[in-house]
Amino acid sequence: MNVTDEIINDMNLARETLSSEDYSIVVIRDDKILNHKKGDGIKPIMKIINELGDEMEGTVVGDRILGKASAFLCRYSNVKGVYSPQATKTAIAILIIGGILCQADEMLPFIKNRSGDGLCPFEKMLQNIESPEEAYKVLKDNVIID
Repeated sequence: MNVTDEIINDMNLARETLSSEDYSIVVIRDDKILNHKKGDGIKPIMKIINELGDEMEGTVVGDRILGKASAFLCRYSNVKGVYSPQATKTAIAILIIGGILCQADEMLPFIKNRSGDGLCPFEKMLQNIESPEEAYKVLKDNVIID
């Protein structure tokens, strides 16, 4: 994991942007916001991956709530850094294993579903998935992006 001033600056911009704007996700490279989305669940990052494709490689992603699904999508996209105000230990572990610099302000045991009485459906969908490529395929096949 190679920590550079550029990654740190981009992660700081991700933190500032998520705290000042109503975005769910922001993608940054070289102190510039390449893309951002609002929305629930995994759809915002899926939309950005579809829009940016290979341009995601080497970026920093700011994700409002980082779970296993988002972490796998960040690894799939070859990002270099991820910042999140709230993240699960599993998500952080997935990023560390992938050699991706990550920062989280608060650790969550797991991401809850909308009604707050169980596991997020995307986390549940990926319970037995261990690779970024497999996670992307499962999510792409099961998440409707409008």
